[in-house]
Amino acid sequence: MRLPLLSPSRIRQLWYVPLLALSMGLMMLRILVMARLLDVHAFAEFSGGILISSTFCMIGSLGLQSMLQREWPVNLVRRQELRGLVRAAQCNLIALGCGLIALVGIAFKILPSGTTSALLGVGLLHGVSQQWFLVATVESRSRGDVLRFAIQNLLRAVAAFALSVAAALWTGSAELALAIDALVTIALSLGFFQCALARVRFGSLAVYLLAIRRLRLVRWNSALTMMLIMVIGFGLLNADRWVASDRLDVEGFAHYSFAWIVLSISQSAQAVVNASVYPLLARRFAEHGCRVAFGVCLRVSMAILIVGAVTAVPLYLILDYGIDRWYPRYGDARALIPLFLAIAVLRVSDFWTSFLLIAGLEAQLLKLNVCAMAFGLLGWLGLVRFWNVEPMTLHQVSWLAALLTLGAYVTAAEASRRARHG
Repeated sequence: MRLPLLSPSRIRQLWYVPLLALSMGLMMLRILVMARLLDVHAFAEFSGGILISSTFCMIGSLGLQSMLQREWPVNLVRRQELRGLVRAAQCNLIALGCGLIALVGIAFKILPSGTTSALLGVGLLHGVSQQWFLVATVESRSRGDVLRFAIQNLLRAVAAFALSVAAALWTGSAELALAIDALVTIALSLGFFQCALARVRFGSLAVYLLAIRRLRLVRWNSALTMMLIMVIGFGLLNADRWVASDRLDVEGFAHYSFAWIVLSISQSAQAVVNASVYPLLARRFAEHGCRVAFGVCLRVSMAILIVGAVTAVPLYLILDYGIDRWYPRYGDARALIPLFLAIAVLRVSDFWTSFLLIAGLEAQLLKLNVCAMAFGLLGWLGLVRFWNVEPMTLHQVSWLAALLTLGAYVTAAEASRRARHG
C-alpha cells in the first residue's frame, strides 16, 4: 500500500527545495562575482542600482501585487480562474505606468542624492522587471506547484547570471550588467504570464482589456494600505542602506553593501521559503480559519529560528575566512558580519507579517510597522547622535538595521499571537 506522502507527485514536488536553493545561490553568487570583477566605485554603483530597483518594486503596483498574493490562492480554491489573471494584468499595467511616471521625473532632473540619471533609469527598468517577475510567478505558487515555481526562478537565475556577469567582465560597467539582467527578466516574465493565460485558454489582449476596465472596481483603500505596509516594511529592512548611501563615502558604501550581502541572502532565503509558506497559510486560513493558520506560522518560524541560531557561529567563521582570503579590499566589512548574522536569523524566521496580511489585519500591521519604524529611528538617532558633524561609521549605520529588525519582529509576533483566535 503506497503512503500518500510518498506518492510520485509529492516526491517530484520535493525537487523544488534544491532547485530554489540553487537559483537563490546563483543570484547571491552573482553579487560576489560582481564584487570581484568590478572596481570598488563600480560595485557601489551596482549596489545603488539594486537598491533603486528594490525600492521601486515595493511601490510599483500600488499594493495590487500584495492583494494578488493573498487573493489568488483563494480564487483558485473557489475556481475563479479569471479573477487572478485579471489582477495580475492590472499589476503589470500599474507597474509600467509607475515606471513611466518616474522617467518623467528623471527628465526633469529629480534625482535622489548620489545617483545619476543613467543609474536611476537602469534601476527603474530593473525594478519594473522584478515586479513583473514576481507577478508572473504568483500563479505557480498559488496553485501549489512549487516545482514549476522553482524552475521559473532557476531559468531566470541562470540567464541573468551568465549574461550580466559576461557584461561586467567585458565592459566593467555596472549599469550595463543591470540593464541586461532587467531585459532577461522582462522576457522571461512575459513568457511565464503568457503560459499562465494559455493554461486556462484566456487570450492576452482580452485579459489586459478587462484588467483596464476593472481598474475602477479595485478596492483602492485596501490596495494603498497594502502598499503603505510594504513601503514601511521595506523601510524597516532597507532604511540603513539608504542612510549608508547618503552618509558614507563611495568606498564606505561599497564596504557596507558588501557586508549587506549577508542580509540579502537572508531575505532571499525568507522569500524562497515564504513562496511556499504564504500560499499554504492562505489555504489553511481559507479552509480552517485563523487558529490553524497561526499554528502553521508558529511552527515554521520557530523551526527556522532554531536552525539559524545553531548555524550562525560556523557561518561567521566561514565568512570571516572567505573575506580575508578572497576579498581583502573589503576587509572593513568583516566587523559587521556578527551583527548582520543575528539580524539575518530574525529576518529569515519572520512569517508573522504574512500571517497578519492573510488574516486581513493589514491596517493593524501598518500601525505596528509605523511604530516600529518611529521608535527604531528615534532610538538610533539618539544612539549615534545624528546631529554631530563627525563622519558616520559603518557600525553606526548597522545599528539602525538591528533596531528596526528587532522592533518589527517583536511587534508582529505579539500581534499575531493576539489575533490567533480570529
